[in-house]
Order: sequence, then structure tokens, then C-alpha cells
Amino acid sequence: MSGATTSAGVGIERAAGSAWRTIDHGPQKRVWRALSVTLLVLGCVLTPVAITAKWASTMVSDQDAYLAAVEPLATDPVIVSALENRVSSAIDEQITKLQLADKIGDELQSLGLPPKLATLATGYLATFRADITDAIHNMVNELVTSPKFAELWNAANAKAHETFVTAMQGGYDQDLDKLHSINLDLTQGVSAVKAKLASAGVSWANQIPDVPVVFNLTGQADLQQIARYYNLINTLGTWLPWIVGLLLLASILIAPSRLTGLARAGFWVLMSLLVLVIGLSVGKSWLVSQSPLQPQVTQAFTQQLLIGMRDEIRALAFVAAVIAVAAWLFGRSRSARALRRQTRETAGLVRDARWYLWIRLGSGVVAAGLVIWLLSMDDPRLLTAVLLVLIAGLFVVIAASPGAGGPEDDDSVDPGADPTSVDPSGAGHPTTPLPVGAAVGAPVGAGATAVEDRPTDTSVTPVTPVSESPEKRS
Repeated sequence: MSGATTSAGVGIERAAGSAWRTIDHGPQKRVWRALSVTLLVLGCVLTPVAITAKWASTMVSDQDAYLAAVEPLATDPVIVSALENRVSSAIDEQITKLQLADKIGDELQSLGLPPKLATLATGYLATFRADITDAIHNMVNELVTSPKFAELWNAANAKAHETFVTAMQGGYDQDLDKLHSINLDLTQGVSAVKAKLASAGVSWANQIPDVPVVFNLTGQADLQQIARYYNLINTLGTWLPWIVGLLLLASILIAPSRLTGLARAGFWVLMSLLVLVIGLSVGKSWLVSQSPLQPQVTQAFTQQLLIGMRDEIRALAFVAAVIAVAAWLFGRSRSARALRRQTRETAGLVRDARWYLWIRLGSGVVAAGLVIWLLSMDDPRLLTAVLLVLIAGLFVVIAASPGAGGPEDDDSVDPGADPTSVDPSGAGHPTTPLPVGAAVGAPVGAGATAVEDRPTDTSVTPVTPVSESPEKRS
């Protein structure tokens, strides 16, 4: 029974190994190898372009996505401070133009106050003017830190995005004919402060004009020039990611070893994402340098807008690294095969089949636990994910290496050889545990019943046993 069970297990594992080799085995001609490399290069070169195009298309076409991206800026300290200073300065400048000191002095004299006393009272107006400035700053600070400012912020951004899309689609009207930039109009903040002053009983609050408070979002860029590429950006953002995916998939399918092709694709996609990260950093620095009047505001805007792209890059880098490590570990490279062989030999030091079975089961449980742990992490580090996948893969190697004929037999078989030509006895696999009770030197599955053939010495005369008759025994 033990020998039959072992033989059946070896047959199943041999069939699994054959299926695994069939899946991994791709076209071997040089033309297919060259085409695979070409498609891989094209896919990796276009990966950063596809990610950027998809992000740009989403930002310029989807107003909800844009508002979701800029909404956190309503509480950004840089934006809040810049807006507070801009609104306060605009109101204070208009109050200065009202010449309140001169008007109050004339009113005091018109009320019959002696000129000297009126002049003395006017001297305190400087302190009164400073108190007005402090009050204005406090009111503006209350506004920009209140929930109402979030509504003003979203409304201003929605209007700016609508104007931008209209300009990109060529829908110019009389107001947009000379438009060369997009401004974030927050003049409603001034109106809100004026209303608050009027409600507090300040009679001259209504004399403050509605001064514009704007932030230039596009810098010195010419929108009419950018509009020429609007349709191209939308087209690339829609189709280019699919094209890149098909190029990489085709490169993997026609590779001589599909696992090796998968590992290479993951690695080089990871490198292309690194190039994209460097390019984004350089581009952000250049854009900030083009806004010398408000560099901190421009930096805060670009950093917030790029959060979505950075998250996507990070997710793709995570997936690419995990796939590359897993495909390399189970691929045909010499380093991976040597690592798998060493892992099996270490586990094969346990010669008892029953203990070895428990080791296999335990390795499978540990591998599953590591994968579940990785998937349960909220924000895993890239290096942590790679190490966990590598360790889990090594435990999978132990769990899936019970003996000859398994998937690990690729280490000792030429990839182009017939899988059925593998020696079923397990030769070349010293880590294969021996069945309990098997004789040393006996084939696997023969058990203790195997008898070793021994040479016969021709110089010794063979003795033929003769049975005794019943009479002699009696």
C-alpha cells in the first residue's frame, strides 16, 4: 500500500510539473525573442506617458475629480495664510483710500468741537486705525477657518475648472477671447467680510468696493496653445493605458520563458515608474519657478493635484515589484534555480517521510499566512512587500517539493526536453525522503520487500536439498 501511494503521488506531481513547464515554455526562435524584447521596450517607454495622460485627462475633463483633489487645500496652512493676507490687504487698502481720519476730524468740527480739541481727538485716530486693521484681520481669519470658506473655495474652483474646460474646447466668447490664464476668483471673501462689518454696525462698510482677490493657476501658460492638445490628451488618457497593457502582455506570452518574461516586465516597469517620479519632481520645480509672485501657493497646488498620480504610481510599483520577485523565484534563471535547490536540500535533511509531510504542510500554512498578512497591511512598504513575497515563495517551494516528478524538477531538466524522460526514481534529487521501511539501494516504492541480487560463486558446488521419506523420519 505504501509503495502504491508513493507511486501515485509521484505520478500526480510529475503531471503537475509537466503542465507547469508547458505553461512556462514559449516560442524558442530568435525572431520571437527579438519581438518580445521590442514589445517590452515599447511598453516600458510608454508606461510613464500613459500614466501622465490618464491623470491629465481626468483632471481637465472630470470636474468632480478635480474638486476632490483640491478640496483639502481649503485647510492647507499655505493657502489659508496667503488668502488671509490677500483679502486683508485688499480691504485695508480700500479703507485707507476712504480717508477716515480726515472725515472724522471734519465731522468733529462740524459738530461744534473747538479746533484744538478736534485736532487732539484726531491724533488718536492712528490708534483707532490700527484697531480697525486688527479687527479686519480677525474677521478674515474667522472666515478662512470656518466651514463657509470651504463652500467658497469649492465654488471658486468649480468656476475656474468650468472656464478652463470651455477654453480647452474652443468655446471662446467675448470674455474669453483674450484669456491667456485661469484665475481662482475669491472675491466673495471680501463680500463676506463687508457683510460682517455691516452687521456689526460699521456705517462705512458699504463704501468698501468689491476688490478682486484672485490666484493665478496657470502661470504664464498660453491657454490657446494648450487647447490644441486637449483632444489628444483625452484620447491618450483613454486608450494608451490599454495599449501599454497589451504590449506588455504580448511580450510575456512570446518570451522563450514566460516566467522570465514576466519577471523582466515587472522589473523594467518598476524602473520606468522611477523615471516618472524623477520627471515629476523636475517638472514641479520648473512650474514653481515660473510663478515668482506666489511660489508657495503654486507648490501647494501642484503637490495636492499630483497626490492621485503618486498613489497610482505607488500602487503600480508595488504590483510590479511583487510580480517580478515571484516570477523570478519560480523562473528558469540560474540564481532562482540554485536558491530553490538549496531550499529543498535544507528541508530534505529530514529523512523521515512522516516528519517531512508535516514540514510541507507547515510551510504551506506559513506561506498562506504571510500572503494574508501582506494583503491586510494598510500601507505596506515596497521593500517589506518584496521580502514577504520572497519568504512566502520559499515556503511554497518547500510545500510543493515532495519528491521527483514535481514542479521543482525543472532544476535538473533541460527546458526543451520531454517531461516524460525524467527519471521517475528520483535520481539527482537527494532531498527526496525515503519511504518508511524501504531498503537502502531499493527503488522508491519497492518498500522492504525488495531483495538485492547477489553474484554466484562458480567454485562452490550447489547443494540440492532432498526431502526425507516418511519411513526414515519414523
